[in-house]
Amino acid sequence: MSSSTSTTGNGAPASAAMKTDFEALKNDMKALRADLAALLKDTGAIASEEAKRAAARAGKVADSARDQATEYKDVLEDKVREHPFAAVGIALAAGFVLAALTTSRR
Repeated sequence: MSSSTSTTGNGAPASAAMKTDFEALKNDMKALRADLAALLKDTGAIASEEAKRAAARAGKVADSARDQATEYKDVLEDKVREHPFAAVGIALAAGFVLAALTTSRR
């Protein structure tokens, strides 16, 4: 009579080979999960560092813009003090132009 269990090519029973393959698959999945967790952790750390660098650059740009705006304001104040009538004339002309642009024509 023939045996009811089949064997693999190397003579081991098929169920033992399947168990071995299943255990190897489980181990591979555990390793994959660990690798993915490490990748996510590293990616989060890199993103955090890049965000800090971007915030620092934005802060420097904001400081530079603030300094430049202060400088322009100081120059404008000096020019208005030196030429008050010209400043009033320019303000009147700018107001006239803005009024003409915003008034709807009927």
